[in-house]
Amino acid sequence: MKRVLPAIALIAGLALTGCSGSGPAKEEAAGEQKSAAAETPEAKQLDEAQLKKIIESTNAGGQSFKSVDIGDASGSEAIKALESAEYEPAECKDLAMSALNASESSNGTTLAGASADNTLSVALMSLADEDAAGSQLKNSTKIAEKCSDVTIKSQGIEMNMSYETFDATVDGADETVGVRANIEAGGQTVLNTDTVTSRVGNNIVTAANIADTGDENIVPDTAAAFVDAIKNAG
Repeated sequence: MKRVLPAIALIAGLALTGCSGSGPAKEEAAGEQKSAAAETPEAKQLDEAQLKKIIESTNAGGQSFKSVDIGDASGSEAIKALESAEYEPAECKDLAMSALNASESSNGTTLAGASADNTLSVALMSLADEDAAGSQLKNSTKIAEKCSDVTIKSQGIEMNMSYETFDATVDGADETVGVRANIEAGGQTVLNTDTVTSRVGNNIVTAANIADTGDENIVPDTAAAFVDAIKNAG
């Protein structure tokens, strides 16, 4: 299990990247925020305390969730392995590491969470306006295109991760993007995971499975539960 931690960390990183800015996309979002601010009233941006309350009071798939400090994760064994691993293409490592620092690199408020049984992850981001949130959502598709096939070498093991987008529907969301990943090591499948990222107003909800659950609806259902929670909070 320890040897696949970098792959699991990469999944978490790419899940959060859907909620973070990177390069031109971030600059574009900033420009759109300024334009929107001049034309429309400022949307209600949720703070960290509100996002934490949403994560810890929402149940999905029979699971409760706990908030996770992304900063604390930087010292974990998985993240250390992620930092020292070799990637091909190399830019995918930059995307993953940028994602794990999403709360610092973006203009929004970001908080992550995990289910009580550690099979599901969720990331919430609240931005200044809907245009900025829409730009962030587009990053999920860009990542799937740039990192459709990734090779990771870490701890003496070579892993391959392939990505593809899929049609995902989340009730109550304004728009949704789905990304499916397959992880292989030693010629065998280690994990299949789905990431569903939805926009609800000026907020982004990202849900992903970080273990095989056997339920193909669990990720979109989890996203839907948090979309409802965001709408009720707003």
